[in-house]
Amino acid sequence: SGTGKTTTTFTKQNDSQPVQDDFIALMPQGKVYATENGCFAKTFGLDPKFEPAIYNAVVDSGSYLENVSQNDEGKVDFFDESYTQNGRATFPMSKVAGAADARGLGTASILLILNRNENIIPGVARLTGPQAAAYFMLGETKGTSAGGKEEAGKSLRVPGTNPFFPLLHAQQGNRMLELMHSSPMEVFIMNTGRVGGPDDHPGSKKVKIPHSSAMVKGVAEGTIKWEKDPDFGYEVAVSCPGMSAEDLDILQPRKLYEAQGRMDEYNKQVATLKANRLEHLKKFEGLDPELIQAIS
Repeated sequence: SGTGKTTTTFTKQNDSQPVQDDFIALMPQGKVYATENGCFAKTFGLDPKFEPAIYNAVVDSGSYLENVSQNDEGKVDFFDESYTQNGRATFPMSKVAGAADARGLGTASILLILNRNENIIPGVARLTGPQAAAYFMLGETKGTSAGGKEEAGKSLRVPGTNPFFPLLHAQQGNRMLELMHSSPMEVFIMNTGRVGGPDDHPGSKKVKIPHSSAMVKGVAEGTIKWEKDPDFGYEVAVSCPGMSAEDLDILQPRKLYEAQGRMDEYNKQVATLKANRLEHLKKFEGLDPELIQAIS
């Protein structure tokens, strides 16, 4: 929850058309099936400037809102958190401008895995198939208000499609690996949080919606230049059209830490994260060793 999946899906890139918000069936060779005809969106901080498609659908008379503040005249306030940040809205896809019919989809050529981190994960990185299956199982994110006060802001790992997968965790990881081997699709991980530290750290940078939008567009158009990351083995972006020069360190957090004289902090975080990831994946009995080796 809270990684920006809905926002990313409904942010328009060129002539892109959103198909649906949540569940799909991913089959061998990248075939995709989708059945939903609605969307369930977080409303806190909803701004028509950055999320026009979602905003216009949410304020339409056909939507249902929950935990959203409104005044006596019925005007809603998506920035009022006096009761809760966990506001939600549901609306039919027919209310989304330019949405496409979910039936009759073809094959997927690109898969984005979204992650909300606040330190050393780049805004976008290109993964191998085994790395993709491993990151799918790591399921790294930050807790949100949807999980209550105890969970909000904490680093979490939610394997794969949990809590919607009824079998052993290792089985979904192994299945994901099978799907990666059967498909020529490119897979990317995107950090929709921050780099360089939490929001109260003066040296940190927020990955804003326009940043993510530029990365998605660059991925789709194949215009990002890549190089191998020396710490994690995936590929990181050297440049991305639409990203300003002062924000390029969002693409390579290592350079941000280096420029700020924080390499000891960076190296410590790299070592800790890699060790914790390995420890986490080794807990899943029966998980294909190829997934574990992919992040070693």
